[in-house]
This record gives sequence, structure tokens and C-alpha cells, in this order.
Amino acid sequence: MNDTHWRRLELLADLAREKANDFLKSDELTKLKKALQDAATELPETLSLSLDITLSAFDQERDASLPLTQVVLASAGSEEPYIAELDCSSQRYVVDGEVLQVPHDICPHCWFVWGFKIGDPDGSLPDRACPSCGYQMGKEIKLLLDNDLCPHCERGQVSLNQPKCSGCGMEIDAGLVAWG
Repeated sequence: MNDTHWRRLELLADLAREKANDFLKSDELTKLKKALQDAATELPETLSLSLDITLSAFDQERDASLPLTQVVLASAGSEEPYIAELDCSSQRYVVDGEVLQVPHDICPHCWFVWGFKIGDPDGSLPDRACPSCGYQMGKEIKLLLDNDLCPHCERGQVSLNQPKCSGCGMEIDAGLVAWG
């Protein structure tokens, strides 16, 4: 999704997240929360329940949805239901020469779920190619780093001269990045 569309929808996602939280916290859902908890109590420990409120953009050409925000009311076992936000921070990429922005666990080309595009601090190798469309990091897709925030931990600092994160220790592969 291009930057202009992303920025416009980011404001809508913020509003949707706020209103979904308000709704899920409301007294109107007391009966539903109790029923969710009762049902979860009767399920095996490996199962949990969630009521999801999701705002997503659907692209007819890709035949795919891009999640913009997701707020859930979840229950596991006999625990009281709780509210969780399942949003991923966004990341900017250069794809076929165009700057695109999507949640960091999504392929910027086809919108398929694709985590660990750049690897992990533990040294595990990244999934260089999207499992759906085959676009590859470092070839058709470059991670756009136009600030010094580590794209992995989002706390530490990285730069062209210091590609190792000051926070998590992950070293950014220069072949995967377009520095802005």
C-alpha cells in the first residue's frame, strides 16, 4: 500500500482500535463475556476463544486483505476474558521501485503473511522469498530504513555505518536494505 493511502488509513485504524476497545470494555457485553468464559472453561486447555474486531483493506487485484488493526476479546480456561490488540507495527519497503508500507509481518507485494524477512538476532537466516509470490528481499523488495530505529526490536539504533542494533544486537544485512 502506498504511503499516502497508508497514512490516511492509519488514522481510521487508530479510531477503530479506540472504539473497539471501548465497545469490548462496555457493560453491554457482560453476558457475552460470561458466556465466553463459561464456554472456554469447558474446552480442552489447548483451545481458547476470541471475538475479533478487525479493520482490513481488501484489494481485488491481489485477492487479499491487509489487516490494519485487530482488537480481540479472548478467553482461555477459567480465566476472565481479556482484551488484546494484535496489531503489528508497520514497515516501509521499496518494491519494484515504489515505496510501500504494510504491517511488518506481511509481504508488501502480495499481502501474504511473511514474518522474519530480515532474520532474527539469534543468527537464524531470514526467509528471503515470500512463500506466496516469491518476491525476494534484496532483489524485488528492499527494507526502507529512513530513520535509525532498528526494524527488528524497534528500540535500538542502526545505521549504514553501524548496522548492528544497539538494543537487540541484530546485524542488518546491507543487501536487504535501501537506506533513505
